[in-house]
Amino acid sequence: MLCIMNDIKVISFDLWGTLFDDSDYIRELEEKRIKACIEISKKYNLLQTDNWREIILNERRDFQKIERKGKCPDHKVRIKSILLKVNRNVNEDVVEELSSLFEEISLMYMPIVNQQLVTYIKELRRKLLPCIILSNTGLISAEVIRKLLKRTNLYNLFDRIYLSEEIGICKPSIDIFKIPIIEYSIFPHQMLHIGDSDFFDIEAAQKVGCRTCLLYTSDAADDLIG
Repeated sequence: MLCIMNDIKVISFDLWGTLFDDSDYIRELEEKRIKACIEISKKYNLLQTDNWREIILNERRDFQKIERKGKCPDHKVRIKSILLKVNRNVNEDVVEELSSLFEEISLMYMPIVNQQLVTYIKELRRKLLPCIILSNTGLISAEVIRKLLKRTNLYNLFDRIYLSEEIGICKPSIDIFKIPIIEYSIFPHQMLHIGDSDFFDIEAAQKVGCRTCLLYTSDAADDLIG
């Protein structure tokens, strides 16, 4: 039996860690990104380094500090910052090419889809309840995320898809939750947000007044369906 509060009008879903799981291939993906940095550096005669892994890791840490404040740098800005760790000046053509390589690498892999949640979403749609995605993007561009959603047959399950790179703000900013509330002309308590992060999903959504559901495991998705 589907478990949903009677006054809920919109159900919002986080993407990574909730609908998508990339844990099986994330290390392999990172290795390919490192090789791409080496390849680009050689092609454009940029300064070389043996520390690409550490540079990418440090950039991610820097990004996470910014992200926790609700700010969302474009993925190309992040890629440029990686290159600038080694080179004082970087041509925009280099950034574009490395960005394209990163996108190709991301599309080599298919994230594991949380099928329990898919079942839940299909039930919600049968009840004519709007389902949306509310997600941060990171080093994977919004365009690539939309392609992954289409490849996994999830794209058409959602009425609207809000990606931080496209709207310029990210979780945990309360402003990102206000966007669908305003667009659907509902009260905050009439939106249920489902995600896997206490900080980025649950606490942030609750500050706006949304209902929330913390998803730790696939068992939690089973509990939603009952």
